[in-house]
Amino acid sequence: MGRALIGAGIVLLIWAVLSFCNATIGGPPSELHFANRRSYTEIKSATHSAFLPLLVRGLAGMALLFGGSRLLQKEPDDA
Repeated sequence: MGRALIGAGIVLLIWAVLSFCNATIGGPPSELHFANRRSYTEIKSATHSAFLPLLVRGLAGMALLFGGSRLLQKEPDDA
């Protein structure tokens, strides 16, 4: 059970980081023309809106990691 929680925590942390990077780096600009970049305010607003989900997913992933680690310490060795 502990290893499953650790695996789920790792997946949750990876999902949090990748979704935050996708929100801040990715996405088309508001006006799609050739060689057009996203403006500073577009990137800033995308970063601000993606920060709370990053925080929630990251803290949940860390909680799963710590919980799985604690369960692994309590389980007897069956090997």
